[in-house]
Amino acid sequence: MTVAADTVATEPSSNTPQNKEEEINTDIQSQAQDDNGVKNDGSNYRKPAEYLTTRLKVKIFIIDSLTSALIGAAINFGIAYATYNNQAAGVHLFSFPNALAADCSFTLLAQFIITWLVEVFVVNNDLRRGWVEPIGFLREPKGKFLRWYFLLDRENQMPHQVKGWWNWIRFIWSNVLRSVMLFLVFFPPAFGVSIGALTAVGTKTPDGDWNFPNTYAPQIYKLILGIVIGSTGTPLMSLYTIVRVGWVLKASKRSQE
Repeated sequence: MTVAADTVATEPSSNTPQNKEEEINTDIQSQAQDDNGVKNDGSNYRKPAEYLTTRLKVKIFIIDSLTSALIGAAINFGIAYATYNNQAAGVHLFSFPNALAADCSFTLLAQFIITWLVEVFVVNNDLRRGWVEPIGFLREPKGKFLRWYFLLDRENQMPHQVKGWWNWIRFIWSNVLRSVMLFLVFFPPAFGVSIGALTAVGTKTPDGDWNFPNTYAPQIYKLILGIVIGSTGTPLMSLYTIVRVGWVLKASKRSQE
């Protein structure tokens, strides 16, 4: 009696060293990118929003705007009180040493630069942690000036990507330059309205200047200036980063397709 032995066909094991190496490489490549095609460095970016969501409205027009207005008003009022309270030389609109017109110019410039730099770090952090989504419904600009202004053709322009002291200097300078450009847009109307308001409440002198004797007009003016600039300028600074990151994420995703 002949017993036929069944032949069991065995496939080559998939756990060969070569296959294991390929699997490891595939895993590394899949981990190196997140859903938006951006290097996974701990970031948790949301998908760019195709409309102005409630989260974005609260972030831009309430949290950033209101916080900046309150902080700017408090700082401006405190500095003005320390500067102008009980001044023997008096407080004037144009005459030094206590010229409110010069103070207005310096305050506007300083507030724009400081607020811009703070917003760059705060908003980028909020976007990176997924607390708010970037904007994705605006068309990415093709013109050279706007692409330069929004740093769209320069790599590693997120704060957490900047490495080395020279790159930090370049990063800070690039943002200071852009904040000054926005300041130049705001300055003419803000300065004009400020001078008009101060001439209305000041006392005109024979030499064509205005002074503010025994009043809190300078302090109140600086407080109002901080509120106005904080509530109107800060949303634009916040939008700058939110829109820019949306364009960067969408461009990165397209490059991975």
